[in-house]
Amino acid sequence: MALVIVVAVVVIVLLWTRAAVRRLRVLKMRHRDSLRLLTNELDDRYDQVPALIAASAGAGVDRSRLSPVVGARSLAIAMRDQRLPLGERAAAENTLSAALHELIGVLDGVNHWPFIRVARELRTREQRIAGAARVHNDLGRTINTAATTFPTSVFARIAAVGPVPLFEVVAPLAPAAVVPPVPVAPEPAAASADAPTGGSDTVAA
Repeated sequence: MALVIVVAVVVIVLLWTRAAVRRLRVLKMRHRDSLRLLTNELDDRYDQVPALIAASAGAGVDRSRLSPVVGARSLAIAMRDQRLPLGERAAAENTLSAALHELIGVLDGVNHWPFIRVARELRTREQRIAGAARVHNDLGRTINTAATTFPTSVFARIAAVGPVPLFEVVAPLAPAAVVPPVPVAPEPAAASADAPTGGSDTVAA
């Protein structure tokens, strides 16, 4: 009788371990896929920004309002190409989101259809990026909890699943920080007119 109980316990433990390991591996695969989706959305945004800049001339947008967007895009692409940590990339992407919000957050009074069309597409892209980042981070937090909490940490080691970085802002960058400073004239009035504006709104990653 005791032998039967021992065998039953062993079988239950093995089945539990197998199920837990399988679940963690599925989570790891979904997390990897979510990062691929997020990076694809970010790449598509990089491709849309030049069209917005090109259309801004017909919309009568002042060039000083474009420089934060151009600078933030360049910084984000540079961080991607250098394969920097996700936290640093998220800060740069947040800066680009803030600059875009400042430029296209309000379209009242703009009658140039090419600019309006691209601006609306970018608004939709921003929503998709926020959703993809939320899914990616939710999966990452689930994995991190499992990898650092007993007894799931034991199963995580068996499944070769460890803590993963999250795509979230650690140290936000202001749009003005990524754009070369504009020379300020001695007169206060000229300084206020020439200084580039930057948005403080951010998109949560």
